[in-house]
Amino acid sequence: MQTVHVRGRVFNYSHTIGRNAVAGPGFRLPMDLARGEGNIIYVVNRGDEFQPCQHVSVVTTDEEFLRDFASIGDTDGQFVWPTAITLDSKGNVYVADEWLNRITVYDKDGNFLRKWGEPGSENGKLGSPAGMVFDADDNLYITEELNHRVSKFTKDGQFLFSWGQEGSKAGEFRRPWGITIDHSGDVYVADWHNARIQKFSPDGSFIREFGERMGAEQGLGMPSDVAVDTEGDVYAVDWGNNRIQVYCPDGEYITTFIGDAERLSKWAQSAVDANPDYIKARQRVRSLEEEWRFTRPTSIEIDNDGKIFVTDTQRGRIQVYQKEQSWVEPQFNL
Repeated sequence: MQTVHVRGRVFNYSHTIGRNAVAGPGFRLPMDLARGEGNIIYVVNRGDEFQPCQHVSVVTTDEEFLRDFASIGDTDGQFVWPTAITLDSKGNVYVADEWLNRITVYDKDGNFLRKWGEPGSENGKLGSPAGMVFDADDNLYITEELNHRVSKFTKDGQFLFSWGQEGSKAGEFRRPWGITIDHSGDVYVADWHNARIQKFSPDGSFIREFGERMGAEQGLGMPSDVAVDTEGDVYAVDWGNNRIQVYCPDGEYITTFIGDAERLSKWAQSAVDANPDYIKARQRVRSLEEEWRFTRPTSIEIDNDGKIFVTDTQRGRIQVYQKEQSWVEPQFNL
């Protein structure tokens, strides 16, 4: 990928992780990811009605497959329709299930610890949990798609408070999805059906919005997730338009990522190399550019080193970008 310089920022495409697979070294409809210690990534796979392979994949940023855990079902340690995954301060893994309306907790090795949550619209109950994020005190914020609100719980499931209702005014939601917290503790919500990102204080007071009322090139169409980097730039996963939109902290548009996977991932290249028919089929295609691009990206995670991880869900992979922390142009006029 050509290096992108825009508004004092520099972005580079890094590499791709994964391929379509129902188990082992690959992903099947990866819905969300969470960064663990070191170079570990936890990826929750939804599967589908034809390939019910719901599980969590544990891999490294270098595309080393470590293990799978969990499976489809409604007993302890299982889930049916997962939407989100996150980690608490001890590295325990939390998975949200919008079908069972519950949160399942595992240790970092995938051993079942506990579950909590029950369906309903009353305070403390869940209506299709869609996104999750922990704050600095290990309290868990959850977006509820069908209840059109954000609820805050302790990590053990004790209800603390909630805000929001169905609507399009400031502080209201229509099927909210992804959620994140910046380094100041402010909360950002991907307000999916209102085509915007909303920013709130930790107590739920509205601060501002991103993406709404912008033109087609700079606005949003059904955002599914949001992330904020260490400099305060806001990244919205524009699920409806197959792209990532990047905004300044004040809401001004910066740039767009559309997917740049020109090189296959290690796992995908290995699968192609092992099958001569795959090689011939790819050689017959006039252009593979469509393959490089995002197809229904769902979630995003940014680490403290500026690495940007995007779940390219329909493609069964993760595309990785790098926001350069320090970039010096070479001097060519010597």
